[in-house]
Order: sequence, then structure tokens, then C-alpha cells
Amino acid sequence: MEERAINLWSLGIFHLLGRIFINLGLLIEGIGARAIFLWQVVLKLAKRPFEVRELMLQLYLVGVRSLGIVAVSGFFVGGIIVIQFNYALGLFGARVYLGGVTTSGLLREVGPVLVAIMIAGRIGAFIAAEMGTMKVTEQIDAVRCLGLDPIPVLLVPRFLAVVTMVFLLTIFGLIIGLVGGAGTAWLLLGVNLSYYLTNLLKLTTVSALLLGMVKSFIFGILVATISCYEGYCASAGAEGVGRAVNRTLVYSSISIFLVDYIIAAIISITFTLAKSIIFTIG
Repeated sequence: MEERAINLWSLGIFHLLGRIFINLGLLIEGIGARAIFLWQVVLKLAKRPFEVRELMLQLYLVGVRSLGIVAVSGFFVGGIIVIQFNYALGLFGARVYLGGVTTSGLLREVGPVLVAIMIAGRIGAFIAAEMGTMKVTEQIDAVRCLGLDPIPVLLVPRFLAVVTMVFLLTIFGLIIGLVGGAGTAWLLLGVNLSYYLTNLLKLTTVSALLLGMVKSFIFGILVATISCYEGYCASAGAEGVGRAVNRTLVYSSISIFLVDYIIAAIISITFTLAKSIIFTIG
């Protein structure tokens, strides 16, 4: 009985390890497929025919029609962050740093992540559904029959529109978030507006702004790549289109948070190494 139990336990462990390696292989395969797809799109960014009208339309759909939701979300998120930080800083008597701390948080983390998630939910899902419908109804094959490459005709305008507008909407959302934070500090918390803005300028660094902009650019590439890939590779009719939309939302969100974590870890390690080197030299 004991030998049989040991054998069953060993089989269970091997089965678990097998499932882990299978899923890991599928994960690596999926990342590789999307990386190859991104490279194919990048190679054809300037390839003719370049659909200028389609690009303008996608810029309008992605950017202009997303201004409202970004403005509302950014305003309230800025206010929420100010309220939360006001309570936390007040416990240590450090409310003097309220403007700078909240603005730095908006620039580094909240703004880029918030805008990217909203665009993934609003536009990424739409692109996946649109391209998936075109795929299962053989409209993409019809484009090939006309002697055209569907990547520069259909995907490049959507890719450029998402990357460009995630970057610009992040800037817009940050401005609205700063307004929401300053307004909340002034109207609800009784913080003098000039005092809030003065400390904001003292504590907010150019590196925080640059980091937020770099993140927004990377997140835009992630959302554009995943949404276009999932729609372009959809199959199995309406059910396949639904799965493509679902994968777009899930994979975009996970990839945004994962890349954000990796960037934060790299910056933390870099600062730690720099401090240790300076301390050693000193």
C-alpha cells in the first residue's frame, strides 16, 4: 500500500510538472507569435499603399471619441489620490508634500496605466471584434484577392492610431488629473491652491514626467499589438470573435501591469546600484 501511494504521489508530481511545462511552452509560443506579428507590422509601417484616410478615421475613433471618458476618469482619479494621500501624509505631519507626492504618483504610475487600461477596454476590444469579424467573414481574404497586403491596408492605420492616441491621451489625462487633484485639495481639504502648486513644482521631477511618457508609449504598443493580433488571427465564427475580444482585454491588462512591474523593478535596481557605487566611491 505504501509503495502504491508513493507511486501515485510520484505520478501526480510528474503530471503537475508536465502541465506546468506545457503551459509555459504555450506562453512562450504566444509571446513569440505576437512579437513576430509586431515586427511584421513595424516593417510595413511605411509600405504603400498607406491609407491616410483610414488613419485619420482611426485617430478620430481612438482619440477624439475617448476624450470624454479620459477626462471624467482622470479628474476623479486625481481627486481620489489627493484625498488618500492627504490622510496618509497627515498621520506623519507631512501634508506639506501633498501636491508633489500626488503629482509624482499620477505621472509615474496612475496616469499611464489608467489611460492604457481604458483604451484597451474601449478601443482594443472594438478593434479585435472588427478585425475578427472581417477575418471570419473572409473580408481579409477578399483584400488579398485584390492583390493588396492586409497588414498595411487594415492593421497599420489602427496600430498607429492606438499608439499615438494612448500617448496623447495620457498627456491629456494627466493634465485633467492634476486639475482634479488641485481642485479637490482646495475645495474639500482646505489646502491653499498657490501653496499646493508651489510644492508640486518643487517635488515633481522631469524624470517622473519622462518615465510616464515612456510607459504610455510602451503600453500603446502593447494594446495595439494584442488587439490587432487577436482580431487578425480570430477563427471559428462568432464564438471565435468573442474569444478574441476576451483575450484582448485579459492579455492587454496583464501585459500592462506586468511591464509596469518590470519597469519599476529595473528602475529600483538601477537606483540601488547607483547609490551603492556612489557610496563606495565616496
